[in-house]
Amino acid sequence: MSKNDTNTITKSPKLTVPEIIDYCKNELGITFTLMDEEKAKAFLEKNNFFFRLKQYCSTCPEQTKSGKYIGLDFGHLVELSTIDMFLRKLLLKMTIDLEHYLKVKLVNDCQNNPADDGYEVVEKFLESHLKIKDGLSQFSRITGYGENSFDKYAAAPAVWNFVEMITFADFISFYSFYYDFMRMKCEYTKHFESVRRIRNACAHNVCMLSSFKPVQGFKSDLETNFELLSGNIGISNGTISSCMKVPLLNDFAVMLSVYTKLISSPKIKEITIQEIKDFFDGRMVYRKQYFENNTDIKNAYQFARKVLDYYSGK
Repeated sequence: MSKNDTNTITKSPKLTVPEIIDYCKNELGITFTLMDEEKAKAFLEKNNFFFRLKQYCSTCPEQTKSGKYIGLDFGHLVELSTIDMFLRKLLLKMTIDLEHYLKVKLVNDCQNNPADDGYEVVEKFLESHLKIKDGLSQFSRITGYGENSFDKYAAAPAVWNFVEMITFADFISFYSFYYDFMRMKCEYTKHFESVRRIRNACAHNVCMLSSFKPVQGFKSDLETNFELLSGNIGISNGTISSCMKVPLLNDFAVMLSVYTKLISSPKIKEITIQEIKDFFDGRMVYRKQYFENNTDIKNAYQFARKVLDYYSGK
């Protein structure tokens, strides 16, 4: 056997839409009762592609020894993908709000701090983040909007223009650096990993509803966990602890916790929370009968809905 043979890559064959339908039936055991084959073909030709849809197969808890799914219909996959799409749009809107109000807080803390001239902290940050420094002069050219509007600040940016010139990931790094450098307390930095993760999943169109299983070794947000455990939210402590081991559910709870504390506009907060409540009580459960036998999905929904009620009452 040659050296290359040990690293052979198995490639999946390219399939046409009719071949995908046959593959679903014959290899995966997927049925076409909730959505018939003709409608499934049309969906795959016009609305989505199978690689994405197949990710939702992991929500089906039962498989035969040969790997075929038990009780999984093509309609289940379509419904999950549709709910996922609407959910991503709502959560992305919330994370964009969070990014804005984090910037507002940081700039105000800078402006109200007599020990901060607005420049030194940025300079110190860039000394250890040379890649970010090198990219500042390219900002206007990359965005394509406001040509040259930031060029004059690139050589010596201040806090209030620097936060508009960097990515969200870089902003999170700077935010944490700022409060450490100024020796100021900030309650939000410990939650940034969850906020960043859910924002990136939404922004990059990740299939978020592909798994509701607790992840072994996943570190849930301790403060949010304690908040919910002591909050009498109508769910057992065991269920809360288990659900907070599911990355999506953990991040959803953390984002709601930060959102309700940070957003300083009562109207924006009220409208946004009501919008997501309407989605949970409306489109999300429009075909709830599809998932009556799926304990993982039902538990995830009940947890998320209780968490939504808890933080919206804050």
